[in-house]
Amino acid sequence: MVYSVQQIKFEIYSYIKEFGGKFGEWYIGIATDPKATMRLAHGIDEEHDIWLYKQAVSFRACQTVQRHFTEMLGVEGELVSSGPEEADCVYLYKKSPRTRP
Repeated sequence: MVYSVQQIKFEIYSYIKEFGGKFGEWYIGIATDPKATMRLAHGIDEEHDIWLYKQAVSFRACQTVQRHFTEMLGVEGELVSSGPEEADCVYLYKKSPRTRP
């Protein structure tokens, strides 16, 4: 399912509220294959870590969501300034001792 910017923001806010922690204890990114990126680049254990991803309407929509959470709220994340239109998923995970970062 493809989500709008506002829908993704709402989902992320709800997820952070549900699982707790300060915004800085979370990481947000953009990827074409978010599960593989979280697993390979960040060391996420899908069964034990807290994570989610949402497919956006476009890469630009992903950038808008990521900027909102990093610049306005202090969620950690490496801002993605350019990428393929296929990179249309926003992912989020709660940082833990096993994740990078």
